[in-house]
Amino acid sequence: MAGGRQAWCPRCDEVREARPGATCPVCGRQLLRVPPARPGQPEPGPADRAARRLRTLLPLAGAVGVALLVLAVVGSAFVAGRLTRTTPSAPAAAPPSTDVLDDQGPETGRRDFGWGAKAGGITVKLRSLTVGTGFSRLELHVDGVRRGLDISALERLRIRDAAGKDLLDRGEPASIATAASRPNPSGGVDTEVVLDRPLDLAAVASVELGGLTLAREVVEVLHGSLLDRELQRKAADTLDDGSWLAERRSCPDCRLQVACQDCRTLRVVGKAYRRGRVLIAVEAVDRVERTALNPTQRRVVVTGDGGAAELTAWIDGTGGSAVISVGADVLAATRIGDPDDGQPMPFDVRVQAQGEQAVRGAWTIRQAGS
Repeated sequence: MAGGRQAWCPRCDEVREARPGATCPVCGRQLLRVPPARPGQPEPGPADRAARRLRTLLPLAGAVGVALLVLAVVGSAFVAGRLTRTTPSAPAAAPPSTDVLDDQGPETGRRDFGWGAKAGGITVKLRSLTVGTGFSRLELHVDGVRRGLDISALERLRIRDAAGKDLLDRGEPASIATAASRPNPSGGVDTEVVLDRPLDLAAVASVELGGLTLAREVVEVLHGSLLDRELQRKAADTLDDGSWLAERRSCPDCRLQVACQDCRTLRVVGKAYRRGRVLIAVEAVDRVERTALNPTQRRVVVTGDGGAAELTAWIDGTGGSAVISVGADVLAATRIGDPDDGQPMPFDVRVQAQGEQAVRGAWTIRQAGS
């Protein structure tokens, strides 16, 4: 895929850092390849511009400190009145769209194969190919991968006819995200990939793969607490308007603590509490694609006291660094018991993503004897 891993969400109309075919971390819709242009696309708002500045300045966090980073990037967005990206508890209804490419159209044909090839201790079998109105779906079975791993992408896929002609003559991205991956009760992994064109079933003579991307869910949990006596006092009196938090210049008595004692794939490198937001800078301790900071299906869930309420939060950053932002007013408003008890307000930050590992190979799957 040119330009790295990027895909477009037709529901949010946003470009995400993920492969086409993955699910949108905001609304859950399947992501598509980025169109070459989207006429009428609105100009980015203040929060989007601030997020881009944040991604640009993230490498400076270790040098200048997270507090300066926060002040430089976040301040202007709060003046504009917004820097909060929320994750809805349930996906919104999808608007009608003619641009969505999926395999939900009528099926027009199916061919069963049962062909297989082995390389590097891994066997890939082509079970079937289904075509329909505007799509083709390949069903594969993979043996030889460790238990608990899924297949998240196929690398360098080629489908050829008997004369060696590539049936994907328009070309496909170097990496194609799978549409489904699940363990088979008898062993191995069943996976599917959907192409945005119908193939000639009778012409298929071989399928070539140059690699697989194996994946597993990676979860890290950070524990934190915030003491803001003024906020907690106002929350006890029913906090209706939190705009004063964005305008407050400083809070010398506020105390923020964040730790991740059991984290294996990331570490906390800085923290700050500014203008009513808790900000936590984290970085990967391994190759980013293997960690909870991998952009593929990455999301952050922050819960307050007792874990009952999900708080407004977002995570942003590219490469091996990211910043997590949490709204303190919601933390105070959802606290169990009296928020003005003089005790710090506890919270948990759950960062999860699809950790990935590339496996190189050369599988040429064709009928035995051909």
